[in-house]
Amino acid sequence: MALASLLAVLVLTTAYANYSEEMLTRNTVRLALAWYTVALCLMMRLTPTDWSAASYLGWLVRWCWTWAIVCFLVHLTMAFHFYHGWSHAHAFEQTRQVSGTGEGIYALYLFMGVWLCDATWWWIRPKEHADRSPWIDRALHAFLLFIVFNGMIVFETGFIRWAGVVLFCLLPTAWISTRGVPRLRLS
Repeated sequence: MALASLLAVLVLTTAYANYSEEMLTRNTVRLALAWYTVALCLMMRLTPTDWSAASYLGWLVRWCWTWAIVCFLVHLTMAFHFYHGWSHAHAFEQTRQVSGTGEGIYALYLFMGVWLCDATWWWIRPKEHADRSPWIDRALHAFLLFIVFNGMIVFETGFIRWAGVVLFCLLPTAWISTRGVPRLRLS
């Protein structure tokens, strides 16, 4: 299903959305954010056993988390190919023009690296991943959500900004709905 969703975004964007490199790049990050949101909402419902991916729910969340980073890596590949000619210097300058500081590109690299390491850790050492301190999750998600917030709300307009507002209203609602449920790991 996850691979099918990625292929559908690529094929449908190419065939039906007045194909443009911009739409292809944007739609892959939108898919990554959709998988990220699903994974995050489901993470709030995992038990300690689920975190070790020993249950169907844990296995499902781990796959959603993994497909989110896979789609994000496809997005980055397209952005560097179509917009930056595989040049870090060009990406740095573009980031400077948009955000006022080119060093922001390093936050994106850190975002990618942290997320990729977390997903990899969950696959390679699921028991250790499950047993880690909740503070690691808090710090990880605070950082990832900070980047997502900036990417969707601060630096975007129109539909994407509103989708970001909905996302950032949905997440606290999902979290509040799990309050009092002993299986919540982020509190």
